[in-house]
Amino acid sequence: MSNISDYRVIKSDGFRNLNRLQNSQSFKGFMNLSLISNASNAASSTINTNHSTRRQTFTTGSNSGIIRYHEQINQNSKIRDPIRRPNLNEQTQYSNNHRFCTKRHSTTFYTSSESTSIKRSCLPPVSYPTLTKLIDKSSDDILAEMLHPNFQLNKFLNDKHMRERYDWIYSMTKLLEKTTQCIGSRERILIVFKQLPDTRYLEGVYDEIKKFDPNTNELRFKFIELFLKISNIFIDMIPHSVNGLSKIFERIELLFIKNKFDSHEFEDAKQILDEVLQRIKQIEQREQKRQELLNLTNCKTIIKYDINQPPENYRHLSIVPTVKEILSEQQTYLRKNIVDGVYENAEQYLDIHFRLLREDFVGPLRDGIQQYLSKIKGKNYNIRIYENVHLYGSRLTPQNGIVYDLLLDSKIASRIYWSNSRRLIYGNLLLITFNNFQSYVFVTVEDRSQIEKNFIVSVKTLEKFNQYERTQIHLDKIDFSCSLTVIETMTYFQAYDPVLNALKQIPSDYRFPLASFILKLTKEMVPPDYIKPTTTYDFTPLLVHPDSNIKTNHSLHKALPHVPLMNSIITKEFEINYEQSNQIENKYKKISVLNKDEWPTNEQLHLNLKQYEALILALTNKVALIQGPPGTGKTFLGVRITEMLLYNRSVWCPSDEQSTPILIICHTNHALDQFLELIVKRLNIQEGFNNNFIKLNLLFRLFILGIIRVGNRCQNSRIQHFSLSNARQVARENRSIPKDVYHEKRELLDEKIETDCFLKLQQYKMDMSKINIIPLLSLTECSIINHKHYISLLKPYYGCMTETALLEWLGLGNQCEQIQNHFIYNENLKTNISQMEINDYIEEKQTTDQDEEEEEEERRRDEFDTEEYQYFPLSTVLKPETIIGNPMDIEILSKDKYNSEGKWKTPPNNSNDIHRLIQHIIKDPTTLNDKTVRQINDDIWQLTMDQRYDLYRYWLFKYRQYLRCCIHDGNKKYNKTASALIKHRQEEDYHILKDSIIVAMTTTCAAKYHTVLEKLQSKIVIVEEAAAIFESHIITALNTNCQHLILIGDHIQLRPNPSVYRLAVKYNIDISLFERFIKNNFPNVRLNIQHRMRPEIARLMKHFYDDLEDHITVKTDRPPIRGVDNNLFFINHDHTETTLNDGSSKQNEFEGEYVIKLAEYFIKQDYKPSQITILVMYLGQKQFIVKQVKQKGILHGVRIMVTDNYQGEENDIIILSLVRSNLEKKIGFLKTHNRICVALSRARCGLFVIGNINLFAEVDEKWKEILRTLSETNHIGNGLSLCCRQHSNYKFLADKVESFAQRPQGGCNRTCDARLKCGHTCQLRCHNYDLEHNDIICNKKCNERLLCGHSCAKQCHVETPDQHGSCRIPIEKTISECGHQIFIECCKTPTIKDCKKSSLKKLTCGHIVDVPCRIIPSSYEFKRFPCPRPCDTILACQHKCIGNCRDCHTGRLHVPCGEKCERQLICSHVCKVSCATNCPPCSRQCEIRCVHSRCTRKCGDICTPCKEQCAYKCRHLNCTRLCSEPCSRGPCNKPCNKKLKCGHCCIGICGEPCPRECRICDKHIVEEIFFGSEDEPDARFVLLPDCRHIFEVTALDKYIENFINDSDNKIAIRFPECPRCRQMIHRCTRYTSIINQVHNSISQVKKKILGNNSKQEKNNRREQLIKDYKKMKKNLKEIPLDKSMIDYFGKLYDKNNLFSDMLNLMENTIGFINEIDQLLVDGCEKLQKTILEDFVLFPLRHIVKYLFKQQQQHYRNFAEQQLNDIQSELKRIRRVIYIETLVFSLKQTLKENEKECIDSMLYLTKKSGPFTDQDRQKFDDLVKKFESLNNLPGLGINERERIAIVSAFNLSKGRWFLCPKGHPYIITECGGANQESQCPDCGEQIGGKNHQVLATNRHFGVMDNSEHAVWSNEANLNLRHALF
Repeated sequence: MSNISDYRVIKSDGFRNLNRLQNSQSFKGFMNLSLISNASNAASSTINTNHSTRRQTFTTGSNSGIIRYHEQINQNSKIRDPIRRPNLNEQTQYSNNHRFCTKRHSTTFYTSSESTSIKRSCLPPVSYPTLTKLIDKSSDDILAEMLHPNFQLNKFLNDKHMRERYDWIYSMTKLLEKTTQCIGSRERILIVFKQLPDTRYLEGVYDEIKKFDPNTNELRFKFIELFLKISNIFIDMIPHSVNGLSKIFERIELLFIKNKFDSHEFEDAKQILDEVLQRIKQIEQREQKRQELLNLTNCKTIIKYDINQPPENYRHLSIVPTVKEILSEQQTYLRKNIVDGVYENAEQYLDIHFRLLREDFVGPLRDGIQQYLSKIKGKNYNIRIYENVHLYGSRLTPQNGIVYDLLLDSKIASRIYWSNSRRLIYGNLLLITFNNFQSYVFVTVEDRSQIEKNFIVSVKTLEKFNQYERTQIHLDKIDFSCSLTVIETMTYFQAYDPVLNALKQIPSDYRFPLASFILKLTKEMVPPDYIKPTTTYDFTPLLVHPDSNIKTNHSLHKALPHVPLMNSIITKEFEINYEQSNQIENKYKKISVLNKDEWPTNEQLHLNLKQYEALILALTNKVALIQGPPGTGKTFLGVRITEMLLYNRSVWCPSDEQSTPILIICHTNHALDQFLELIVKRLNIQEGFNNNFIKLNLLFRLFILGIIRVGNRCQNSRIQHFSLSNARQVARENRSIPKDVYHEKRELLDEKIETDCFLKLQQYKMDMSKINIIPLLSLTECSIINHKHYISLLKPYYGCMTETALLEWLGLGNQCEQIQNHFIYNENLKTNISQMEINDYIEEKQTTDQDEEEEEEERRRDEFDTEEYQYFPLSTVLKPETIIGNPMDIEILSKDKYNSEGKWKTPPNNSNDIHRLIQHIIKDPTTLNDKTVRQINDDIWQLTMDQRYDLYRYWLFKYRQYLRCCIHDGNKKYNKTASALIKHRQEEDYHILKDSIIVAMTTTCAAKYHTVLEKLQSKIVIVEEAAAIFESHIITALNTNCQHLILIGDHIQLRPNPSVYRLAVKYNIDISLFERFIKNNFPNVRLNIQHRMRPEIARLMKHFYDDLEDHITVKTDRPPIRGVDNNLFFINHDHTETTLNDGSSKQNEFEGEYVIKLAEYFIKQDYKPSQITILVMYLGQKQFIVKQVKQKGILHGVRIMVTDNYQGEENDIIILSLVRSNLEKKIGFLKTHNRICVALSRARCGLFVIGNINLFAEVDEKWKEILRTLSETNHIGNGLSLCCRQHSNYKFLADKVESFAQRPQGGCNRTCDARLKCGHTCQLRCHNYDLEHNDIICNKKCNERLLCGHSCAKQCHVETPDQHGSCRIPIEKTISECGHQIFIECCKTPTIKDCKKSSLKKLTCGHIVDVPCRIIPSSYEFKRFPCPRPCDTILACQHKCIGNCRDCHTGRLHVPCGEKCERQLICSHVCKVSCATNCPPCSRQCEIRCVHSRCTRKCGDICTPCKEQCAYKCRHLNCTRLCSEPCSRGPCNKPCNKKLKCGHCCIGICGEPCPRECRICDKHIVEEIFFGSEDEPDARFVLLPDCRHIFEVTALDKYIENFINDSDNKIAIRFPECPRCRQMIHRCTRYTSIINQVHNSISQVKKKILGNNSKQEKNNRREQLIKDYKKMKKNLKEIPLDKSMIDYFGKLYDKNNLFSDMLNLMENTIGFINEIDQLLVDGCEKLQKTILEDFVLFPLRHIVKYLFKQQQQHYRNFAEQQLNDIQSELKRIRRVIYIETLVFSLKQTLKENEKECIDSMLYLTKKSGPFTDQDRQKFDDLVKKFESLNNLPGLGINERERIAIVSAFNLSKGRWFLCPKGHPYIITECGGANQESQCPDCGEQIGGKNHQVLATNRHFGVMDNSEHAVWSNEANLNLRHALF
């Protein structure tokens, strides 16, 4: 039976059992372990530079190879020179004594070969050599090094050596003193000095200054002098921190007083000390005065500049602020925008607007950072903060050049819905810091395409940002391990940067454009300079019918006067030909433009009167203002003005002058595209240019462009043809760029391509070095290998250069295949670049669709994107195609590997062993340095393999260092060339733009092109939306030659929207140039006839424009809205708004749901979604509506817009949600009349507004007027009146969201009743769409008769009348197999698989249950049919099992108990956890206390014994032991002799607390009968302090004794309880001994539960379990461990959460898994497949799932029932394998009794129900019985074998004997024993003498069926009987 023995030892805590313990029970431990992190091995070792062997580590670069490098790289190196090699000593600054984490592995950033982990590692300890190496460097270099993030200055200053070693202190002092010599680095020195206070360095200085120099026997004056010099600068920079140094100064002063030295060193030091002390005194005096002033004024002094004296020239201010400026509390110098009045000069004007606009950008950034640093709670509305960001590396991109990839914290980034978010969009400004803004760098976002998938954003540093700032971070030197903080400003940087730069370039002298108007507000009507008194205009464009055909021709010809060719004049002719031009009178073709009397009338010009006035104003004045209220056609008029100017182009662009285009400026891209589209449509200009080029005898060909739209954010497909990028393409194709410009660009482009190729090649080599062996030729070319080592390496090859030498030396042999060298890579590289670069390498960046200005407007509003955060499951952050897995198992991805025999040696794809070996060689850093390499033996073939690997790593280190230097040089040259190309492109753009007729761009784009516009010298500038544009934006679009400025806008609509509201209120930044002119009564014309709104809607505009009139077309061409009674209606309500969680915006759910339903309703009225716009006043409301619409999948095509972004647009139906409704009577910016005007003026046909107008009218007068107007016309109510188009009498009021549900089809509730084409009646509810029923589908049935007699059940198919199909009508049929009836389609014949009923069948478990007929034919399904019979077994916990027969595997493996435990714990509290697990320790507060103190631990923890002296004493007895020990005295029974307050005697006992009750005063209480003796006159009472009850002492003593000794109580250990309230007694001194005894017993039990082992012992057990787990994992053969199982065992690595119960669980699980795996191995070897699957694999798989599934939630050990079930099942399966193997091996015919044994054993292992201990015993007994039937006792052989053995000897009977230990032997010959010998099996004596065997031996008759031995008394007796 050894093969089926039950050898398992199970760890069962039985915590539940412990709480039901008996004295005989044993326990397991329960413990908690402290947190010990499971850290990976560091990527590189700590370097000890004091030893000869140094470990050199480095960081690998990213794709572009930006790696840490030495700053002093040769600046004169040339990239093009292939011979130039960086000095190999230009090592990474900290490579010899620091270690760094490497970048993550990806297609761009390969895994560093120096590290096997991407986890962050800590920086190494600081070392003294690091200080000494800096001593001889320059002061600037020292300061730079000390500020480097990896120098760890703070760690140096607080190192313990700074208190112990003078050399450390002196070196640091010398370095600090040298830093003070840095000129212009005050802020950087300040960063260093801020770290000095409260450091060990200062403590060390304090200790060392009193010590004498052993050589001179004087004080260390040099050291003191250095420190005092530092102190002088320190006091100057940080006067408020001088207290930290004062004690040092006091000690120095005292030393100098006590000791007088006659030396110049003493005098020098004394002089500096006097200066220091004098400065300290001055500081103290200033502080005293400041305090006095503060006490008097109790207010903070604010530094203010003289309002007329700017602190500095605004042109010297950087666009991006310094950190000093950001962190400063000093008030910013600002002056108001002068609205009412004039500016003194242009310098004042530019200074004011520059500072205001800059403050609008800088202010939010400054306020946000200050809020962040001050830790003020609440949302930061000014900035976004991203912490724990890591620099992923740098790379080279075709469009953006060198960019850096930032990896965001996945925990935060995964919660942001990036596709809808405006976070980190292109152009946003970011500030990066890692040391709380002591050093920093500004970058801009260049690419965020990887942000949603990998949380990576690409940024680019600002090229010209504060170069004098010495605190700026160099991103090249930042390591991946460094945690960065990234600050993103909410203001859009790209909307400010170009404008501010352009403002700096505008001249403030006489060249300032239109100075008399802009600065001095001249109201004189002055014509443009190009208009003379005799100037005439041709008015044909305005006289012809507006719809007449037009043909535009833009041509060029060359006039050749009698001058040399180079002086030829290129004349441009722009012609607009009108089909009706011949109908125009000649007098109108030549009209003096300044003589208005000659002008045609307004009717002739097809203009109304105001448009006519505006036209005159625009054409005859230098500066013209046209105000256009909503719908008045200001854009239309602007197009006509443009057309008029173009037609008369010869006036302002004569042929003898350089051509200049009209410049059109708009605020947004959308408005710009609309304006251009109208111009293109009107002038019939095709695709922006004329391709009919004229060939001239010049050195180049020209092409003429018509309209050029600058900027790549155009979304209008018709205008995209006119883009500048298209113009560039045409210019390249036709070679129309001047030759010198082209060749200059070509040179720059060639240089850039060359640099790009060089960088990519170097990076390619760097990447290859991480996955392959470096080619030997590469090492030699870079002079990496020592010459003697090189000779030694090639010695076996007779000195011939061969790549196999290095591979053989490294033990790689010839198993690496050779692949072509890097020249193939170069070819591919050049091919790719040529396709990408030749045309235009630096094409404009393609960014997000939303235009930057509209983006900016949204960002600057007081609304924020609250829909950004969506909670997604956290996913692993990896780059595409990242290699995942063990570094030893990394598969090489690259195909083209470099070698320059040169070939890269690449292992074949199937050579996994070679791959691993290469990774093993290169993954670790080298331990060698230059010195140790020189000491290596000349014959490197004599080195061991590990030494060879280390030497190769040294070569690899040097090689990569060389590549880094090359990449660094290349990066600098690349950036320089790229910058030059960007500047040069604008020069190229100028030559493209100058010959166009119209150049159009946004204001931001105009600022970017300010230099180009200045060269273009456009005389005419037209500004659309002028009232919504900052004045500074407009001024940057003007050039010094601007002669004609036309401003079109409406200041009553939206104003410019600054980021800082304070700037609008206090400084008038939101007053546009347009509005400033209007406010100062500048000549202007306001249009007054609107063409947009129906009259009832336009009536609302009367509150904003008193003279606004309706055009006739709005009365005739605006149809009423279908389905409603009113075209204008205000739905009034009082549903309150809600504020978003972060407080950033508002939303009104009622309004949101209502407008959604209303929009759906209008779509049901047959309106297209594009005809409907939902406008909202708050971004939060928009987000709510968008979210609802997306979730419901409705309103596709309906625009949902914030009002501010909809200015200038219109639609047929506008649904407006006003949002605000609250009890506080706050309406926010609904008080802003500009917004109200825009919101109410967007609709053409129908305007439907929903809001709380009662609130608005109560707060604002304008709303009160609007309410009055609406009430007068009955256009307001609590609900919208809906009507039906077909049944006009049926009205319905939609006053709720639910109301629209009663109009599901958009009509009324009646049936349509219309007749369809098929003849059926329309069954829909009345619908207002498709009234002709062309698209309505008939849903009625066909009903024609089929062959089976049934009617056709198909849907009406009038178009295919003969295609009825099969009959699908269900009829009742009988299933032949089971006889059940079933309803089935008429065309089908039923089978048993169609049966839906069940039949009673007996399952394998023995239960007879209903089984679906459909599974009965399938034996597989039938066998696995889950038996639904309830288990109902009483479990070990005494609860009934809640599972069924199938779930519990017929009772073999019960489901966990579903009841709560509810058992009492050892502390008497009730366990509340699930019964399915062991009871955990009690988590309630411990109730144990004594008279001294109480226990503060949890109830389940072991209490700390009280160490106070026992308080149980009286005048008779006294306890001498500690409180927690058994008392040394018994209870005192003497009566208490104290008096109560009432004067009567105390009824208590001596030494016990006195009861408050008096026998006389409280007689009814005292004598209340409880035990029976309370009314006795001499009765004495005991007070129980825990509950304050009193009891007669003798009765209570007896009660306590019985309570403790109650043998019937289920709880063996318990505290005594109060007889009345059952509260446990903890503090009664009379029973202290009993209480302590119980407490000690409980403590003993807790110790057994929690474990007595020390932390070390517990940790040792945990480590042993880890070893067992690893061994198990390695040895498992049949059980694959999936991720969940590995995670399950991963808890072993978490030291913080481990406890004994969990360790027992892990031990049990490991044991079970090992046993199950062994059973599977045995089963697979011994059993047939079918038996193995059914009886072994199936139950074992279930057990494995059971092991992990049940415990993963709580990680507590298995309960008793679970352990028993698992053990029993394993015992059963072990016996299944035994019996099945036995049955399979039996070949002979079994006897009847043998067969019975076999059958019984099979029954026991396969019967349903649990395999009990009785079953196991029966089985084992049957095994023994079967063995006894088949084998001879003690021999192990069967009967046949016995007969064969006996027959082989052929001797008479009686010769077989047994030795003393039962081993058989035979005596031959006569059969009598004549000698003694030893048993060969056991060595015992056998045989005998004189024919007699030894007395210890015995006859073995069973062997030969003999009755006695041949020589025995019986044999002799038988012989005598035979003789006689």
